[in-house]
Amino acid sequence: MADGVVGSAPAIGEAWRPRVQKWLTEQQAGRRLILVAEDVSGLLGTVQLVFSFPTGYADREAANGIDVAMVEALKTRPDAPHGVATQLITDVQNIARKRGIKTLTFLLPLHDSRGIAQAKSWGFEEFRIMPDAGRMLAFFRKSVD
Repeated sequence: MADGVVGSAPAIGEAWRPRVQKWLTEQQAGRRLILVAEDVSGLLGTVQLVFSFPTGYADREAANGIDVAMVEALKTRPDAPHGVATQLITDVQNIARKRGIKTLTFLLPLHDSRGIAQAKSWGFEEFRIMPDAGRMLAFFRKSVD
């Protein structure tokens, strides 16, 4: 998007508008929450908390609809004030606790050393590595109860 918050490319063959519509539909169905950080300058960042994946995408270790949920699509604007991402993660953890979530998961490409270091600084620990479309993905988890 133009403000640089949602900066990663959508999945191959998927445009931004349908992707965002899918997120909002999942939120309306109670499977996902979308949190937004903003100030007077506009949108600073977003993060999503996925309680369960849509049919065909199930991964019960990552989000099971009961007590495991996944942190997804954490993005901040390049010029966002320091600490916005950490505040979004703190807010996600607080919401997760209120919803009875015991474990949060996080997924990153294995080559994203900066992202992995950040996830570890928030207390997430690696629990699974898997291949996906020619790259390796690392799954992290953290107890929040």
